[in-house]
Amino acid sequence: MRGKTKKYQINLLGYFSEVVLLVLVFALSHGNPPPDVNEAHYLVKAKHYWDSGFCPTDFFLSSADAHLCFYWVFGWLTLLFELPVVAWIGRIISWILIGSALVTLGRKVTKGILTGLFFGTVFVILTEKCHLAGEWVIGGFEAKTIAYGMAFWGLNRALESKWSQAWLLCGVASAFHVLAGGWIVLCLLSVRIGLLVIKKQKLVFGELIYLTLGGCLSLGGVVPGLLLSSSDPTVAAEANYLYVHVRLPHHLVVTTFSTERILMFLVMVVGLGFGWKLSSQWRQPSHKLVVYLAVISLLFAAAGVMITFGLGNGSPLQHRLLRFYFYRTSDVLVPLATGGMACVVVYGVCRESNGGMRLSGSILLLVIGLYLADALGDRYWDPRPRGDVLTLPKSKKKDPLARKENTLRIHRHWQLACLWMRNNSPKDAIAITPLRQQTFKWYSGRGEVVTRKDMPQDASSLMIWNERRNAVYPLVDGSRSLSRVGNDLLAANCVRYDADYLVLTQFSEETRHRFDQDPRFIKMFPREGNFSYYGVFKFVGTQ
Repeated sequence: MRGKTKKYQINLLGYFSEVVLLVLVFALSHGNPPPDVNEAHYLVKAKHYWDSGFCPTDFFLSSADAHLCFYWVFGWLTLLFELPVVAWIGRIISWILIGSALVTLGRKVTKGILTGLFFGTVFVILTEKCHLAGEWVIGGFEAKTIAYGMAFWGLNRALESKWSQAWLLCGVASAFHVLAGGWIVLCLLSVRIGLLVIKKQKLVFGELIYLTLGGCLSLGGVVPGLLLSSSDPTVAAEANYLYVHVRLPHHLVVTTFSTERILMFLVMVVGLGFGWKLSSQWRQPSHKLVVYLAVISLLFAAAGVMITFGLGNGSPLQHRLLRFYFYRTSDVLVPLATGGMACVVVYGVCRESNGGMRLSGSILLLVIGLYLADALGDRYWDPRPRGDVLTLPKSKKKDPLARKENTLRIHRHWQLACLWMRNNSPKDAIAITPLRQQTFKWYSGRGEVVTRKDMPQDASSLMIWNERRNAVYPLVDGSRSLSRVGNDLLAANCVRYDADYLVLTQFSEETRHRFDQDPRFIKMFPREGNFSYYGVFKFVGTQ
């Protein structure tokens, strides 16, 4: 009895050690300062949901909320902590949830020292390097990171044939993010039906009850999603087009995907095939389920391709269907299956070779080392928050150190301009800001007329977003930029949208002096005689 207890304790300690190590890999590779890519989008909206006095005049924050479950469960944290602290709390929760699920999956896939750590690391690498449509799992804190964590735990239960628990967990995942969780539910349902029909397994009545309960739980994500649609067919059709072909073609329309992304994804699919073939002598029944899920997700991705080419970009039906992110799940389940097969092959070969544990440990250290070296190297050269890395200008200096220094200087000037707004403007102030940035509200706590990133998801607000985008950032010589907009149009838009302030780039001599002879705009930041790459101007009308 004592022997069994001691063995259990050792296994438990080993499990927790792997989870801690995998979470550490997540933290080292994705521990950029907040906000990450979508944190400035979703956490700011969560804060507004609980505190309507935060950016009360912002158009996007006042639009309908798609992820109500996420805002209800985690949004209240924004009342107690500053946004960066909430981001870190959420990241740690998400990483632990996902990391523990991946380690458990890895240990089910094959036995060996640190198999969960190996599996989890390879999975994350593949999602980052071989994705097709830009889906990611490890990163900032948002609804889908919780959804994927719950869904992965659902997969664990499915591998143990505990389907009732799987449906409940996936129902919770769908409540947090209806598409991230919902697509995995569809894949699991397809596999389960296949097992019932082909393997002639019996369906227990209790499983139907839990499947129904899971469906009821998912309504927390389904209902808010349904409420985003418009009853007006014309409005709905136009909104669908804007959503798919104007704002999110890089996620939804395969013809916009880069050749490199397509090739890397295909390489991963081929790798999955080779892994399946090479793993035949070590294969277990549970491996089939993981691979079947990947194959079904590929069928959904193929359906997205057929919809794109078969219906054409002018088809309203195409726009309506592509809104459902047909490539999202293949970006997750194919790396999951490929990582699983890689784990089986590597540990199988190591066990049968003279290298054994030493060889597998060396391969693991090499994989983690190369991955972290790449990630930490990128962060060293650009340590800005990822929400700014992807949207704010980067220095074009040739010398790497000079480029890094100047890039950080540009970023600091952006933060100072936002902080000036936070400290010197009323809480209900509205600003016209640069098109591509996405962190103004995060740093300033003030509202904006419109931004590219902050697109509402309900149909009527999406139409207004497009109207505002075209008005504030008109297409001039093939591009959209406030620097190309004349002073008269800027003034007209300030009046039209009740904008009190403008935050503008000041990268050229012309832009720094554009309002010197225009009394309608008063320079507030930086002070006279000081230099900044960003300027804050107050609109005073014709005074």
